[in-house]
Order: sequence, then structure tokens, then C-alpha cells
Amino acid sequence: MDTSSCLETIYPNRSSDDEHALVVEITSELLQVGCETAPHVVAKLVRQLNGDRLTVHEVAAMLTPAQRHGHRVLPRTLPLVPSITAAFEQISLRQDEHLVLLIAALCTDAQLDSLLDAAQIKADTVATSAVAAHLNIEHGRFSFVDPRLSVWILDHADDAEIARAHGRLQQVQWARGEEVSANWHRARGASERTPEVVRPLVAAARSLTSTGHLDRAFTLAAEAAEHASTGDEEEARLVAGTALLGTGCVEDAADWLGSIFLKGTNALRAHALSSLLLAETWTHGVVPVLDPSEHRPRAGDDTVLWCDWARTSGLMAYLCAERGDRSAMRSWLGELREADPRAKADGTFRDPAVALCGILSGDDEAPAFIGAGPLSGGVIGALRAALDDDIDRGLQLLARAQTPLVSERDPMIAGLEQTPLIDAYLAVTEVLLHFWKGDFVTARERLLTAAIDLPVGIPFDGLGTTLAHRLDIAVLGAPSALALALAETAPGGIKIDRLVDNGIEAYLTGNIEQAVTNLTLWHDRGAPEQPLAIAGLDEVGPIDKSSHIEPSELSDASTLRRRIRLLPEGSWRREYTDIAAAARRLRSPFARARVEAMLGSVSVIRGIGSAARRHLQSAQVLFDDAGAHAWRDAITARLARLGEHDAPAASRTAWEPVLTERELEVAMCVVEGQPNRQIADVLDLSVRTIEAHTGHIFNKLGVRSRAELMVLAHRTNRHL
Repeated sequence: MDTSSCLETIYPNRSSDDEHALVVEITSELLQVGCETAPHVVAKLVRQLNGDRLTVHEVAAMLTPAQRHGHRVLPRTLPLVPSITAAFEQISLRQDEHLVLLIAALCTDAQLDSLLDAAQIKADTVATSAVAAHLNIEHGRFSFVDPRLSVWILDHADDAEIARAHGRLQQVQWARGEEVSANWHRARGASERTPEVVRPLVAAARSLTSTGHLDRAFTLAAEAAEHASTGDEEEARLVAGTALLGTGCVEDAADWLGSIFLKGTNALRAHALSSLLLAETWTHGVVPVLDPSEHRPRAGDDTVLWCDWARTSGLMAYLCAERGDRSAMRSWLGELREADPRAKADGTFRDPAVALCGILSGDDEAPAFIGAGPLSGGVIGALRAALDDDIDRGLQLLARAQTPLVSERDPMIAGLEQTPLIDAYLAVTEVLLHFWKGDFVTARERLLTAAIDLPVGIPFDGLGTTLAHRLDIAVLGAPSALALALAETAPGGIKIDRLVDNGIEAYLTGNIEQAVTNLTLWHDRGAPEQPLAIAGLDEVGPIDKSSHIEPSELSDASTLRRRIRLLPEGSWRREYTDIAAAARRLRSPFARARVEAMLGSVSVIRGIGSAARRHLQSAQVLFDDAGAHAWRDAITARLARLGEHDAPAASRTAWEPVLTERELEVAMCVVEGQPNRQIADVLDLSVRTIEAHTGHIFNKLGVRSRAELMVLAHRTNRHL
């Protein structure tokens, strides 16, 4: 059976730089008018509507929210909107020319010979007709000059004309041996059910799903379901629902797969169960409550049923793990450990699920496992390597899983290996590893590119959306429109906690009080976060002593920042050298920069101006190296205050009207951290005289100690 001509679309599958920029712009515009649309859906509309900004706006406004969010499939034919009507209202076509364009709009293979034979015309006739202005013809293939014309043509054709066009295409494809296309056109043009086409269409759809051609697979399977009898309909719905799940259309997938449980056989139900549970979880945001005893195979059932149950148990354990429900996770892993040997799988299902759950739950005793396939090999292997502090090795494993030269069956997600959904898992994992590595430029570029093509909001309970926000804040100082659109179009139940994001934004703009408020509220709510750690903010607010799932180097950096914050003044000079040396061993420029920045800030407070400047300058360079430009700019602002208006200079300006010239000199020495003996030597005075001057300074400025004077100088610096 030939499926090679069943192309998903005649338009490119990946975005160019110009298209990327256009998609981002339109995504932002739709967000501003309250028509939130997922970036990958905007990209589809851009490609199908010739990149016309107005048309994309009009079509998006006519879609349902679920369609705009990417949770339901787009209409087979996009709606006719005013801008399309205006673009073609002056078009003048003869009846035969209209037929040629109608056949072109319905043709599945974009082959010029198919079009000519179905329209029963010759190439030179096309070249001299009005049709030539509307079709690009090159290398034996055709495409619409303006893809919007196909929408207009289909809207202006009645059912009888469409049926005749399908009939002609069926005859041509059958004569060419293209049975799949012929059967599909036959089914589309039929006025009554044609059950004989069902099984060939389902078989072709299953094959297309396994090779990643999901749009076409769904089209074939959905058509088969309309013509099938009861026995075959559930099989068609299973293939259609699986294809939809792979594209991220989780609400449609849940509907198509859920219907199988009304009339399907036990075998079909068992095979569909894991995909249905994934779809239901991603639709509603919670893992469905399932009684294993109602679905577990009986002891004497064949291994196929036990294989399906093992896969279901493993995926349920994973879904519970990524949502922090360790009790349910352990229960499902127990089911898996029983099912795997009954399936005679020898750990095929058990090992990757146990490894992934171990990673997400922070179980240090979880077995080191790297399997085959994009999830069991690529994602699990990459996370394991990164958590073992070998991020480069993790990125290599992801690169291998992403190459089209490697096609491995993955036991955890069999049949979904080459789908946008799994590509999204690979992309989000790659972004996370670049984030952990401190390479924000690469991480952000990769995420933005992936968001244009893939449902990145689904993996790891919305991790991609959280990463988009955190990266934008680090680079731009605030979330971009694309990141906001990802949050607004996230699957049900996935909510982005903005308290930490808002806290970081406030901190970077110098609004420390607001940052502390946000972080305190976040801690009061239990500090909710995804299992895989994304750097938040621990420079201010409550001290977070909980452990996080992240490379040990990042945990070490967090420990250093916590240590700096908790050090009493009396221990500062003794431990400073050790902390600074430990910071220099950090490889991530972002992680080290945050430690250097804290060392600089505390040095300011301690009155050690030279050390403060040195650490802040190091942080500035390191933040720039990481691509965290908003963090860099915040440090630049601090350095500016240490320059023109550093603590001594700012304080001198403020205190000149209050203190005598000699008192001012002594006060400046105290702010710099000099002890009384050193001040006495510098000013050629006795220690007793210095003590008298400091007493007068304390009285005039309303402080009680040298430390309070340094703090006052720091506050003066900040306010000036």
C-alpha cells in the first residue's frame, strides 16, 4: 500500500526567520485584543493564509478558544473572512477554470500530472488561461500563489461540484496506483457510506502516524470513522485520537479516544487507555482517578494486554510524579512492577518509567538508566546526565534523539515517537539543560523557535511556559508577548505562578520591598514549583532550605548564596575568602554571577568598597556572558551608584551640612571599614580623639555603632 504521496501539506513545516518574526508579531497583536492564540497555531494560520496579517486576525477571531489554544484541531477548511472575500471578489473565472482550481484545492499530492489528468486539460492550456496567475508550477508540482484562494474556491463551490472533483481525483489516483489517495477521494465524494475503504484508510493512517505525518493520518482515520461499521469505527477512532494526541490537540484526542470505551473491544480499550489518560490529564490538568482493579488484565490474559497495562501503569506513574503526587506514583509503579514480568517484557516498560519517576521525585537511589527512543533514551538520558553534572553529555544525547537519521522504537510512547508532542519534550528538555548550563542566549533562541512549531506548553506540567517567562525576565526584564501567550493558552490546570516572576522583575529594577513581598507570599503558599528546578530568586525574601532537582553545581551555588545571607558580621572576614574561592569553581556563568553579585552587595554593606566593586564587575561580565542582560543591567546600575554616587561619595554629600570637616573625614574612614587605630594613623590623631569624634558623629546622625553608620551610608547611597 502506497502512502508516499499522502503529504501533510504542500507548505513548509518549519519556520524561516522572517516567518518567525511575523508569527511573534501576530501572536502579540492577538494577545493585545484578547484573542489569545498559541504561537504554533499562529504559525499554521500564517502558512495557510499567505502570511496576511489581517486575514490571520479575522480567522483567529472565528475559531473557538480551544482551537486557538491548539487543544482542538483547526477546521478542515478555514472560514471565509472579509479579507479573503475582498482579495478575490474581482476574480473572473470561467467554469472550467474554476474546476481546475477546485481540483487543485482538493488534491492531496500537489502533483501537476494529477491536476491535469483530473481536470482533463493540458499544461499549455493552463499556461494560457486565467488559472496560470493563481498557481505556481515548478518541477512537476503546483501550489497556490496565494493559499487563501483555496478557501475562497471551496466556499464558492457547492456540494455537487466538490463531489464531482473528488470523483475525478479518485479515478486519476486509482489509475496511478495511489490506492490510499483514491480511497480517500472516493470516501469524500460519496453520498453514502463506503465501508470497503475503511480498513485501507485506517492502515494507511496508522503508518503515517508512525512516520510523523499526523495531520494527514488524522484526515484519513477521521474519514474512515465516518464510513465504518461498529466494529471498524473504534479502530479508526483509536488511530485518529492517537494522531491528535501527537499534535497536542488534547481535547479532541480525549473525545475520540473516550468514545472507544462505549463500544470498543477489551483489546482496543486496553490499547487506547494510556493515550486517553494522557489526553484527559493534559485537558483537565489533573491525573484521572483510576481503579486499577477495573482495568488490570486477568492472570491468564495474553501478553499483549499485559504490555498495554504495563505501559499505562508507567505513564500514570510519570503523570503523578510530575505533579508531585508521590503516593500515587509509588502505587502505579507497584502495578508496573507486577505487569512488566507478566508481559514478558524483561524491564522494557519498568526501567524507563522507574528512572523517569526517580528523576522527577528526586530519588537518589533510582537506577541509572538510558534506554532507546526519544523519551526513554533522549529525555531520560539527558536529564540523568545533567543531574550527574555532565550537561554536555545530556545535550549530545538529545541531539542524537532529534536527528532524523535515528529512528528507535520507544516502549513508553510506542507509536508517538515522531510527533510534535515528543519533539516538544525533547525541545523543552534541551532548553532546560541550556538554562542549567547558564547559556541563556541559546536556551531562549531554542525555546522561541520550538514554540513556533511545537506544543511546548504540555511537557512536564507546563515547564516550557515557565522557562519562557524566566528566560525573558532574565534577558529582557519582563515576559515577552510570546511567553504571555503560552501562559494564556496552556492546557487546563497548568497555571503559571507569577509571584516569583514578579519578584524577580521587581528585584532587577531595584524595588527590593516588592520583591520581598512577592517571595514571602510565594513561600506562604508552600513555594509551589515544577519538579525540575528553574532558578528563581533567593537573594531576598525568606530563606529557602529545601532541596531542588538540579545539577549539584546549581545546588552548591544556592548554598553559597544562603551562606552569604546568613553570615553574621563577625564571621564575614573569616569566611569571605572561602566563599569567594568556592564561587570561582562554579562553571555556569549565571550561577557564579549571582554569587559574585551577592558578595559585592554584602561588601557594600560591610563597607568594603574595593571588594564590592570587584565582585560586582565580575558579576556584570558573567551575566553578560550568560546572556542575562536584565541581570547585567541591574548590576550596571549598582556599579554606577558605587562610581559617581558610591557609599562614601553619596554619604559625604549628605552629611557635609551636619558634621565638621574633621568629623566628616573620620566618618568616611569608618564607612570604609577602617578600625580606630588605622584611622588615627591616617589622620595623625590619637585613638582617644578618634573615639571622641565617632561619639559626636553617632549623636549627630542618630546611630549607635559603626555597623549602623555603615548601613546608613548604604541606605544613603541607594536613595541618592
